Amino acid sequence: MVRPPPLLARFPALRAPAASAPVIPAGRKAGYPALAADFEVLDRELTPVFERYDVEAMRDQNRYRRQQVLILLGSAMITGLGGLQAVLPEQHWPAVLVTVIGVALATSTRYARESETLDRYLAARARAERLRALYFGYLARTGAFAGEDRELALGRAVLAIEAGEEPEREPG
Repeated sequence: MVRPPPLLARFPALRAPAASAPVIPAGRKAGYPALAADFEVLDRELTPVFERYDVEAMRDQNRYRRQQVLILLGSAMITGLGGLQAVLPEQHWPAVLVTVIGVALATSTRYARESETLDRYLAARARAERLRALYFGYLARTGAFAGEDRELALGRAVLAIEAGEEPEREPG
């Protein structure tokens, strides 16, 4: 498979990904039969919430990157048209295009700021990564997941993250 150049590797797509990659692919889970019961609990309690936040984060990240590319391209067009206006001072069409593109760019920039796409992306990504950390903490049986009430502790921790709070931590 041919990889895109690094500059384009994270270039925004027209459509954001609609599915999340699993924390641990099913093929890898099969290699750990002693953890099968833990994987079932995680797939029931944590994975759907993780996937929701992961997809939300990917969509908002893609939207934010598209907005930034639009701003960069618009700025480059304004710069080029401004230079063309300096070369052709008797022509009025470059100035009209600079004005139209400038207004469109200012409007899209204001929309980008007001839509808070970056803030939503960062909040969703933080929740998804906190859930990913819970996933591995549960498998490792550490902290709150070391005792007999592991499933209850997992459920509480997932609910806390969904509420935007830090899960309770027990020494361990």
